[in-house]
Amino acid sequence: MLRSRSRTFPLYSYDYDSDYPPEGKALKAAIAAADAILFVTPEYNRSIPGALKNAIDWASRPWGTNSFTNKPSAVIGASPGAIGTAVAQQSLRSVLSYCNSPQMNAPEAYVKFSPEIFGNDGEVIDSGTEEFLRRFMEEYRDHVVRVLTVLPPRT
Repeated sequence: MLRSRSRTFPLYSYDYDSDYPPEGKALKAAIAAADAILFVTPEYNRSIPGALKNAIDWASRPWGTNSFTNKPSAVIGASPGAIGTAVAQQSLRSVLSYCNSPQMNAPEAYVKFSPEIFGNDGEVIDSGTEEFLRRFMEEYRDHVVRVLTVLPPRT
């Protein structure tokens, strides 16, 4: 899981490209060290949170140093709404396509977050949802293996 150690991580601007701050360098290094990225996103106003978009902007810049190039990815999210995070996920997939990240396009996972499905501790208590999530992660594993077989990590 990637988290900024600084609460002052600035909004990305190309003005930083010539002198990247330590937080931006650390984010890029963490993504470079990962075999793949699983994005778990909420939906804010029919899109991804601004902080997530900002992190993607930092990790994909400056030009020629995009950390997502050939990095396998998948998207999932949960929301109390009936359509889960469908619109946010479509927005995120569009951004990841531009970033040249090979995405797992199926199965899609729009999870409804409710007390009947998740316990107070976040544990999945609905057997159907648990089985779906288990299969999703198996598909994700297979996707990562396929992508890394064809597009091995750059060294």
